[in-house]
Amino acid sequence: MTTTQHGANQADQAELNAILASYAEAPALDAEQLEGSFWRLFDLNGRQLSPFAVLAPQGLLGNPGTDAVDLWQIVNGKLCLLTSVGGTPAVVFTLARKDETGRIISFAGQGTIDGVRAFYFLRATGHPAHPLHATPAEQPRRAAFIKQPAPGVRRPNLVIVPAGSASLHPEWLNSVADDARNWDLCLGWYGAETPDADMPCEYLAHVPKTKKFRLLYDLLHEGSPLWGYESIWLPDDDLLASGASINIMFHLFRKFGMDLAQPSLLAGEGCYPNHEITVQRPDSDVRHEPFVEIMCPLFSRRALKICVGSMRDTESGYGLDHLWPALLGHPRGRMGIIDATPVVHTRPMAHSYDVWQAMSEQKAVLASYNHTRRQMAGVNHSTGQ
Repeated sequence: MTTTQHGANQADQAELNAILASYAEAPALDAEQLEGSFWRLFDLNGRQLSPFAVLAPQGLLGNPGTDAVDLWQIVNGKLCLLTSVGGTPAVVFTLARKDETGRIISFAGQGTIDGVRAFYFLRATGHPAHPLHATPAEQPRRAAFIKQPAPGVRRPNLVIVPAGSASLHPEWLNSVADDARNWDLCLGWYGAETPDADMPCEYLAHVPKTKKFRLLYDLLHEGSPLWGYESIWLPDDDLLASGASINIMFHLFRKFGMDLAQPSLLAGEGCYPNHEITVQRPDSDVRHEPFVEIMCPLFSRRALKICVGSMRDTESGYGLDHLWPALLGHPRGRMGIIDATPVVHTRPMAHSYDVWQAMSEQKAVLASYNHTRRQMAGVNHSTGQ
């Protein structure tokens, strides 16, 4: 080793010591403390693997930014990232840093990812700001409810539909008796006119001239009563469905222990499915698939808590249906399409928006998460959705 190399190594070690001086030995942890938390993953050399990685349910690692690691686990009280091949620890986080409240805001540990031996860091973070039209983080985003049930009075499941004057949701209610429904209905009224407070629904909010996912984010603010439900469906208002089939959809979603799903789409005259993968297969009831469309996603509460931040400022929603499975760690056995309860999409894609602008938004949003779309059979990639 030359004198110059020795001096450089000493400088590197001094820099490392200075960084690690703010850390202490990580306390003994359990998985429940960390499940659903968000982190930026990078190494001491400045290599950022993921600006938004998720310690997703059941030990899956969401959006790690590399194929080399795909699980997380607590081993002897320490957080570990596991290799995709072999399931052995790639990084063991032995050090932690806390804020003034005692909350862990960063982990540090040695390991090897993508053949790079280094000190790796996890730093607590939030969803990245929208790259094209972010609203200030401090701007209030809380929809006020004109109508809501008394505390503790609720069915187990919830349908939240951004609705306007042409919404088809009355058909959903008309086809099932109230005492037979296993779902409550929340209307986020996006029309400029003030909605009738007596219209049938459990929750009603007026969020005028607001696009679907921005509206949903405003309804699902921290502390919202809408978080009291086990499963939450977020359909467009141009879907034709029966209330009884929505009952069955929620039942099967729970029965199969799913985190992310959707009803299948009918094909034929007057029906406008966007992707072959979502078209109903009559010989199936539930099938596990890697894709769920933004048109009508159904979330478990824990999955929606992970994904809702991605909705904050999106205009079109393009790309979110590729991002959500990644954030959840691609839970193959817990996501898919429910063929037993098909719906009709009554309007063709791009009926009310500019596809090229939507595709540009998708590219920018996915880049902000350092996420690359996977090619999937049956998914229409030519539209960019």
